[in-house]
Amino acid sequence: MKKKLVASLAAAMILGVAGTSFAAVVNPFSDVPAKHWSYDAVTKLAHDGILDGYGDGTFRGDKTISRYEMAIIVAKAMSKVDQADAGNKALIERLSNEYASELDKLGARMTTVENKVDNVKWSGFVRGKYDSDTSDGHNISGGNKHYFLALEGTAKINDRWEGHFASETRHDYTTSGWGGVNPPDTNEGDGTWFRIWASGSVGEVGVAAGRKWFGYGDNMVWGHEATGIWLDVPTGKFKTSVFAAKPTQGNGAVSLKDAYDTNIYGANFNGDIAKNVNMNLLLGGNKDDGEQQMSRWGGLTVAAKIAQDLKLTGTYAKTNADDFNKTHHIRLDYKGTDLNKTGSYGVYARFFKFGANGDPSHDDEWDSLKSDSRGWMVGVDYVVGKNIQWTNIYSDQKVNISNSAAEYNRKLFRTQFDLHF
Repeated sequence: MKKKLVASLAAAMILGVAGTSFAAVVNPFSDVPAKHWSYDAVTKLAHDGILDGYGDGTFRGDKTISRYEMAIIVAKAMSKVDQADAGNKALIERLSNEYASELDKLGARMTTVENKVDNVKWSGFVRGKYDSDTSDGHNISGGNKHYFLALEGTAKINDRWEGHFASETRHDYTTSGWGGVNPPDTNEGDGTWFRIWASGSVGEVGVAAGRKWFGYGDNMVWGHEATGIWLDVPTGKFKTSVFAAKPTQGNGAVSLKDAYDTNIYGANFNGDIAKNVNMNLLLGGNKDDGEQQMSRWGGLTVAAKIAQDLKLTGTYAKTNADDFNKTHHIRLDYKGTDLNKTGSYGVYARFFKFGANGDPSHDDEWDSLKSDSRGWMVGVDYVVGKNIQWTNIYSDQKVNISNSAAEYNRKLFRTQFDLHF
């Protein structure tokens, strides 16, 4: 029965590619010999709306239809058996028994094809984004007005391991400010497969190795790309992860000096400490060569559901740098989006203070959350159609707060559409 079901789905795909429906004519399969009993059966199913096919009322096979071609028609009917009444269900069952051998062969063929097709899965999104980013009235963010494609492939290696590869392509559509030019030390936005990693398990330990983006808690202590190895170790109530990696400095979001020459390491612990309360503790470090100023660092994130549809998240991070070594972040979320539900939405407010040396690399979210800054942000996410999200944010900030002579005010408005697939 399983093979017959596979065949049914296969036939639905095959006939679906043909595109049109059988016309409602007396003889919907004009090239099927009328002498065989199955002719009357498929004609009745077509007249009752169970079968559809080509617009000219034929199967477009040989003048004498083959048993294999008839099996495809039967498989199509089987895929719609739930729409049939008792009489047509009996006809479909009789047809499936008559062409059982052909259906089995069709199922075997399609299983092979499905295994190949399903071996690699794709996901990602297309984005259009506009920023109005001003500092004392001067526009500074031409580079954040862009179109963007994020593409990730996941390939099944075996039952325990997968390979991953990710690409990003960005095209700015403005020449104002610093737009249109990527830093020379990053390949962000050039469309290459610049993140490649594998994930799987060895015994009970989860493993990821290669170059990937990773973050812990709410990504305000670390949320960036690196090349290394990550291990998820089963430890009961709390999920424990340990890692050793080399950061990708790239767009400058890493606070560590000379990040390309720095190896970081650490452990992350995550678990529920009470009903509706989750805690995340990240502890890390790196070799102090006299310039890093933060050879030890860490942070605590607590997230709590404080009311229906209301969530409060707070993070405190600290390094062993000599000064400006603390980061604070508070976020309040009301509801949240579901990409499958048009009209769903989320509203949030954020308050932050990022010390110049307060964290090794928080997620700067496309330069909207700079290091060495403090301020607030409000945002609204709205699903305008299935898999299409519209995001708007406004933020008022002070930047370079560690140096009063260089401090400036920043006001950021951002609107963007993300089309997920």
